Amino acid sequence: MNNVSVTLVQLKVEYKNKQKNVALVTELLEAEASVGDITLLPELFSTGYIFNDAAEIHELSEDFNNSSTIDSLTLLAERYQTLIVAGVAEKDEGEYYNSVVVVDASGLRHKYRKISQTKFDKQYFSRGDELLTFDYKGLKFGVAICFDIWFPEIMRAYRSVDVILHPANFGGHHSFAVAQARALEEGCHIVTCNRVGQDVVDAFTAIYCGGSRVYSPKGDLVLQCSDKQSVETVSIQDLSLAPQYNGVDVLDEIEQITSVLSR
Repeated sequence: MNNVSVTLVQLKVEYKNKQKNVALVTELLEAEASVGDITLLPELFSTGYIFNDAAEIHELSEDFNNSSTIDSLTLLAERYQTLIVAGVAEKDEGEYYNSVVVVDASGLRHKYRKISQTKFDKQYFSRGDELLTFDYKGLKFGVAICFDIWFPEIMRAYRSVDVILHPANFGGHHSFAVAQARALEEGCHIVTCNRVGQDVVDAFTAIYCGGSRVYSPKGDLVLQCSDKQSVETVSIQDLSLAPQYNGVDVLDEIEQITSVLSR
């Protein structure tokens, strides 16, 4: 059976300080006895998520063809022979995106732009329009960002994957219940790397709850982090489908249900 290890870095993000956040990830990985095949960081790990106005995050966004953050992640990927999956604000031809990069020792391999949009995403970013899947270590991975997990329309399109890598900035625990439901619905692992710390803006203070989790295709809780900054590594091995789908062609059943309901 193919298996892969994932190191979740539940970061206390230093607001609007890219260099400090990269240095903090470096420090945390240095303290680990080993690093997994994949290293997963939170959504917008290098900048924070909520701002007084769009100009603040636009100024921090990076052209991925010339990105100091991706250069730093590439060095870490080479050092630890790990595939790094991390949320980074992207600038591309006058548009801005809430993106995730997939980086190995050779540099940027893939990117994903968040498709769903919270009220904050709508203020700062353009909407992504493509899913991302890739093969690694004999398994098929998909990427979703935070709020994406709430939408079965997005997650259903990932039905063929073994593992969803899910960088997040969750303030409350309800989203983890949704993640568990998606693991059951889609019959895949959901690996959520949340953050801790605060984003302080004029109107309010956003507080992030940590609690990063891994759910199996059966909906079982494989790993749960605390509400503090932490690093945890999990080995993903059980790829069996959600038990309620045993013996059922799910896509065919969806078509049958849709046909009945549309009459």
